[in-house]
Amino acid sequence: MPENKSIIIDLDIVQPCYNPLPDWEQSVWLHYSDVKALLPRININLIIVNDGSKKNISNESIRFLEQRITHFQFISYEPNKGKGNALRTGIGASKGRIQIYTDIDFPYELIHIKEIYEMLVDGADVVSGIRKQNYYQTLSPMRWIASKMSQILNRLFLRLPFNDTQSGIKGINRKGKMVFMRTTIERYLADTEFLALAAKTRKLKLVPHEVSLREGIILSKMSFKTFMKELGNFIRVYSIVFKRKV
Repeated sequence: MPENKSIIIDLDIVQPCYNPLPDWEQSVWLHYSDVKALLPRININLIIVNDGSKKNISNESIRFLEQRITHFQFISYEPNKGKGNALRTGIGASKGRIQIYTDIDFPYELIHIKEIYEMLVDGADVVSGIRKQNYYQTLSPMRWIASKMSQILNRLFLRLPFNDTQSGIKGINRKGKMVFMRTTIERYLADTEFLALAAKTRKLKLVPHEVSLREGIILSKMSFKTFMKELGNFIRVYSIVFKRKV
């Protein structure tokens, strides 16, 4: 449905999308409906950013969501540029007071979206999901190594108030959005860059929130090539954050 511009949007849910699983639109509709039931009194706008997908995106899948979700934006571009770019695109297009971004399969318990929204309404500027320890039991060996190394590097070099920066769910208000839009990393470590910049920004309230995966979620494996690229991006994050005045 076309967006009614007279309606004030309370919450934008932003989701990057790359080569989603078949019937992804059915899953999105189901979980979006559950989120609406958790937050029945607020206007929620769903923004999906197609980051150069090569498969499983069709006009029919987009129409399916347009016909069912009152406030819906679908943004698409080519070629694939990475999660960081997709998030900046979606957050840059958002109009609501609050944005929460998460993956296309809603991997975390849906109650966390309600919790994060309420924390932002109550005064937090940035709420970052912190994964429970049982999350790491579900990872492939390479992804486990990458996650643990990321936490060690964050603690040693970025001096963040918490070490887990890579959970796939975070929330921001307008002040948090301004910081996020200053990120430059194209791929996964845009999250780390964002939180490092947020931690350096004066008078910005950055709050961690423990989150759990939904039952049955299977996480993708990480290749050694991707691991090495993200290690290079961490070096970039360090140089960007500590050379920049915030």
